[in-house]
Amino acid sequence: MKRISAIVCLTLLMVMITSVFCFGAETFKVNTTYPVSGKTNTTKDNMCVKVYFNKAVGNAASKKANADAFSITNSSGKTYPARIYYSPKNDKYALILLDTTKVPTKGANAIKDNTWYKCTISSNFEDNNGEKLGSDVVIKFKTMNQARNTSIYMIMMVLMFGGMFWFSAKQMKKQGSEGDKKDANKNEPFNPYKESKRTGKPVEELIAQHEKEEAKRREREKRKKEHEKVYDNMFSDDGSYRVHGPKPISAAGSTFKSGKKAKAEAKAKAEAEAKAQRKANNYGKGKSTKKKK
Repeated sequence: MKRISAIVCLTLLMVMITSVFCFGAETFKVNTTYPVSGKTNTTKDNMCVKVYFNKAVGNAASKKANADAFSITNSSGKTYPARIYYSPKNDKYALILLDTTKVPTKGANAIKDNTWYKCTISSNFEDNNGEKLGSDVVIKFKTMNQARNTSIYMIMMVLMFGGMFWFSAKQMKKQGSEGDKKDANKNEPFNPYKESKRTGKPVEELIAQHEKEEAKRREREKRKKEHEKVYDNMFSDDGSYRVHGPKPISAAGSTFKSGKKAKAEAKAKAEAEAKAQRKANNYGKGKSTKKKK
């Protein structure tokens, strides 16, 4: 009995272990693509499809097996030359890229705007362990309408610049009207009764305030004229700085004494004494020849 129980338990254990391996092993598949199938407004330049698998791809065996296991076609079924590239940093990623060197840029076979294309990954596409996808993976996408997008961009640009010009013109007009109003108010003579009616203040207070403002204005104009006069006197007609006369350095507030004045005075005194001595010696001609009376 014990022997039979042991055999049954061992059988069940083997079945359970086998079941775990069977159900735990994930089949090779495509996790996601970019663009996703049904995507519109894709670029026609450097047309490509990024594919992310759930298992590693790109070793020597899978590269050889997958050399022709993909294609890019149009809605009419025409096949375009394409290449596949694997990433050394991510072994679960592959890039299917249109070979632009073999595709004409003009004519019926060129890649066109606003047109549906599809990338097909064959069911025979293998991972690094030789496992195949088992079914074709088709990614459909539509290229952008470049003419429509260009028209939209141009309209947006025109609206933007038009709005900027309109706002600038409005601001200039507003500033001009405010400036004209200020000039009109400035040239208009002061009327205390009108101001009193407008502000509700007493006439005497407005007159006193106006007199203070006028006094300040006259003082400002006086200082301005004095400043302009001083500035005009500083320069001559040719633009050079005008100096009215020599001044000692002490006039600028300096207390430095160089001793040049004392040296000059001592030199002049010595020269005067030497001159008097030469005169007393009759300038080297001997004794004086004047007759005594």
